[in-house]
Amino acid sequence: MARPHTEFYQTQNQPWVSDVRFDGLECKILSLDEATGAYTALQRLPDGYQAEGNYPSAANEEFYVLSGLMHINGLEYTPGCYGFFPAGHARLDWLALEPTILIRFFDSAPDPFDNQPEAIERARHRPPIPYLDSYRMQWDTRLHDPKLSHLGLGRKNLRVDPITGQRTFLFITSPQTHPANWRAPKESHPTPEEAYFLAGDLTGDRGTMRPGAYFWRPAHIPHGPYGSISGSMSLIRFIEGKHINYWTDENFVFQYREEYKPILPDAHADYAGEIPSVCPF
Repeated sequence: MARPHTEFYQTQNQPWVSDVRFDGLECKILSLDEATGAYTALQRLPDGYQAEGNYPSAANEEFYVLSGLMHINGLEYTPGCYGFFPAGHARLDWLALEPTILIRFFDSAPDPFDNQPEAIERARHRPPIPYLDSYRMQWDTRLHDPKLSHLGLGRKNLRVDPITGQRTFLFITSPQTHPANWRAPKESHPTPEEAYFLAGDLTGDRGTMRPGAYFWRPAHIPHGPYGSISGSMSLIRFIEGKHINYWTDENFVFQYREEYKPILPDAHADYAGEIPSVCPF
């Protein structure tokens, strides 16, 4: 994966621009792989937007609705709804019944599907998840790394890739949490990690993330430790492999007032700065 390290910025600081791939819509490109065309974006649909017909994509796509109300394939998606459409999956009669914002994840450039062999192979053995309402799911609080137990964690698995083990899930932490004795090791993973922050606050070694924060962290980069004053919820993806935690032998000091120290590519450098307190949507 060739996306640059982007950790972290508040997407409220990024302007909406016309979406060059989806006519009539606006977007914010959060991260991009120049080599493959894979990218993550926020997308904004105006009230009454309609794309009639079928528009299958050559990319595998995941999406999660942040606000609004839309229909695809005759299904109604409201905030908290998730879908996975493999390459070639039908996208019929896309309609927004009110202003709608979603986050979209493409594993390659979302060119029109035309039975390209690489697109067919990309979708092989990856069944669609046409509709999933995360509000109807229960939080799993049982299966977590004991070194993170101080966070009071919960998880809702949205998708686990049957080929690579890649995982997409909602993740919560409890309020008033911090490591024992305010010290803990750092963690790292053998795969890239991507997250969009949905609610609350979560402080780590690069500052405090609030709703609208986004990061793309390449593999094998130590991070943490973490804690939260009011609790938090985020949407997380581990890319092209299983989620595994590796831990440092050394412990590091945790503090709630950690200085904001972003690592941003040139294309996102202007989006650092003071963290807004307004709703990201």
